[in-house]
Amino acid sequence: MTALRAKYIRDLAIRGRALRTQQSYSSYVAALARFYDRSPDQISYDEVATWLHYLIRERKQSASSINIAVNAVRFLYAVTLQRNVEALMQAVPHMKRSTRRAEVYARSEIEAILTAPAQPRDRAFLMTAYAAGLRLSEATHLQTKDVDRARMQLRVRQGKGAKERVLPLSQRLLLELEQYWRAQRKGRPGWDSLWLFLGREPGQPMNRSTGQNIYYRAVRKSGVRRKGGIHLLRHSFATGLIENGVELTLVQRLLGHASLFTTIRYLHVTAARLEAAQSPLDLIDLSRLGPPSRN
Repeated sequence: MTALRAKYIRDLAIRGRALRTQQSYSSYVAALARFYDRSPDQISYDEVATWLHYLIRERKQSASSINIAVNAVRFLYAVTLQRNVEALMQAVPHMKRSTRRAEVYARSEIEAILTAPAQPRDRAFLMTAYAAGLRLSEATHLQTKDVDRARMQLRVRQGKGAKERVLPLSQRLLLELEQYWRAQRKGRPGWDSLWLFLGREPGQPMNRSTGQNIYYRAVRKSGVRRKGGIHLLRHSFATGLIENGVELTLVQRLLGHASLFTTIRYLHVTAARLEAAQSPLDLIDLSRLGPPSRN
């Protein structure tokens, strides 16, 4: 590891950037260096812009990915190299992301997916992700002490932006977790690990790919049309809360969103709101026109 890379990772860590953010940023800075076969501190801002154009035109990367790359290089030059980045800000602006409709599963589809796994661990993992609206990394990094039986609460310590939050613990989920513990944890090697869902290596949590594969297998077995990755369980959780009348600010807090605008995107996918919306045409008196012709 070069001295510059080590300093860059250190700067990210001491400013509270999550491990995944450190890895993503470092990966993009390394890619920039490989593209020009030079150290990043020898690359001009105009060359950075050319590299980003390559990622867009040749690599077909999404706006979200490009914005991560932009943040990575801005942090490098502004913080690690301590340069004036006013010109960089103009040369590499953030891309405008298109707003896409958040896909969700119907309640019957959720039931089919959650009941599909035969393994208690897999079923408990999916139920946990859905019941608390967790991100994949949050679900895989839950610890046994995060399940508070006495207060019926679930604590999320590995939230986005290093933010903790507390969620209500479903009684049905607690029963499922107890069954998983009796069937696949109690008395077995590693049973006393601090992680709720164990990884392949002793003392390690379940990794992201295992969590995704549990979801994909369940969807295939359920016969439900797959609409996306495991994050759709989180989308479906949020939509279900809104349809049940939970106020938007509480949904925001339960999801761990920093901005209410992020939560608002779930409003337009709720069936109840669509049914309640009445077309303005139906409010106009058109009786003088007579019945519409069927010809």
